[in-house]
Amino acid sequence: MYKTILATFCFYERIRTRRALRNDTMIKTIKIFATGLLALCTLTVTPITHADSDHEEILALYQGWIRAVQGSDIDGYVNGLHPDVSLRPPGVTGLDGRENYRVFLGPVFETARYEIKVDVPHSITMMGDAAVVEYDYTIKRIVDANAAAGLPEGALEGESTTSHYIDVVAKDDSGAWKIRLHSWSITL
Repeated sequence: MYKTILATFCFYERIRTRRALRNDTMIKTIKIFATGLLALCTLTVTPITHADSDHEEILALYQGWIRAVQGSDIDGYVNGLHPDVSLRPPGVTGLDGRENYRVFLGPVFETARYEIKVDVPHSITMMGDAAVVEYDYTIKRIVDANAAAGLPEGALEGESTTSHYIDVVAKDDSGAWKIRLHSWSITL
């Protein structure tokens, strides 16, 4: 009888030990899984926050650009350009470089003032340290009757122009978003 009791006790002790080991293993597995899940969430949330910040910075760049155009502020306009900017207006060769763009803007702002209406808001597609920005503007050009300067090739000439813009923005050496390529097609 003693042997039977001892065998039964040992049997139950083995079962209890196995259950304890199983529970301990399960607890360890749950802890590892939770730690991995937390790490994954941290890695996933950080880029989203960064992307949101980039998105907001790009939108702010365009708001500053609109203010510069409407205020005939060449310095404010050029400040939003990447040093290696390319301007590609429809039907003409275009130009490259921030200083060439500055020269281009001189007669543009001397001959008229501009009002911008956003027809289609900026759609931003992020691609790392670059992004494609698409939008539609109607630009009203109010000519200064006393201005004698001629417009450079590629400048908007109509009283009101509605266009679809496709730009590429990129970070400059300081990490600020700047317009790297400015292009558009006139819509009817």
